[in-house]
Amino acid sequence: MTVPVPRIGIIGADAPRQILLAAGATPVRLFGAWSGDISREAAELLGAADAVAARVLDGVLSGLHDDLAGLVVCNDSAANLRVYYVLRLLAERRRIPYPVQLLDTPRGGGPHVNRFVARQYERLAGFVSGCTGQALDAESLAAAAGREASLGEALRNVRERRVAGTLSGSAALRCYAAAAQLPPEQALAAIEAVQQNDAPKPALPVFLTGSSHPDTTVYEALEQSGIAIVGEDHDAGDAAWIGQTVDAASPDEAFRALAELHAQRPPSASRSLTSERTEHLLAEVRRTGAAGVMALVRDLDDGPVWDLPGQREALAAGGTWLAGVVRVPADGAAAAAAELIASVQLSGEIAS
Repeated sequence: MTVPVPRIGIIGADAPRQILLAAGATPVRLFGAWSGDISREAAELLGAADAVAARVLDGVLSGLHDDLAGLVVCNDSAANLRVYYVLRLLAERRRIPYPVQLLDTPRGGGPHVNRFVARQYERLAGFVSGCTGQALDAESLAAAAGREASLGEALRNVRERRVAGTLSGSAALRCYAAAAQLPPEQALAAIEAVQQNDAPKPALPVFLTGSSHPDTTVYEALEQSGIAIVGEDHDAGDAAWIGQTVDAASPDEAFRALAELHAQRPPSASRSLTSERTEHLLAEVRRTGAAGVMALVRDLDDGPVWDLPGQREALAAGGTWLAGVVRVPADGAAAAAAELIASVQLSGEIAS
């Protein structure tokens, strides 16, 4: 009889999947959703925070993820850190049936930061091994690298097809979600199925910035209006840390190499300078051939808002427009997409 592989939940986007796979776990990212009820308990425990984070917490409180062997919460946003504090207390009181671990990996690189991040990865490996009962070693790291690298190749093909106009943005987002939530072998099959069943129509190529997207709601609304999302800088899409691996002769060497790799990741709104975010956005617009940029920011997800003035100015200098909608309310995804479409149409970008 086949023994089920333990599943470790991930809140956030900073966990190196190679470590979890090598320690005998399937990493499963918890995304939340653009819409849906938020229980009174989750709202009171979390306080004023991004609605998507509240829905992630609600899923944990409702028992939706009770099959997990453990949960890792990344300190990659203020909302996720608040979720961690709540879950840590609930775990101590045995309200949830699995242990919770914080992963704090700052960006920026440099010897001191990389050393700190490597130690965080060592703690992560110990936590996951404690949940699965499988020690991490050079052999398991190599096997995990092979499994994860295959996902990286599949997602590179997804990005290329999307830029070429043969794959829609919503299909690409579903591919990323499959890669983030399924064992690599199952994810590869799911990615292939998504690509076979997608037939996008010619549309205006647009790059998306702002908040991360937990599902395809907004993408689908934009596509129905004749807009194609050819790329994005949020961590549920092109900025997801999936498919990247290191070769190492020992776990310690792997932790150090992964810390260096982490320092090279695309800049995030909550942990990077506006200048870094703007430079990355300009490079991505060139890579994707986008005609313009759309920015959509949820209420209480304030990081991306600070980037918009600098991004708008830099894009305008190169003749590229930016249309934005900020402070999107908890259940306002569809309305925000409609407002975003209207703002583009009124300024004449689609017609041109």
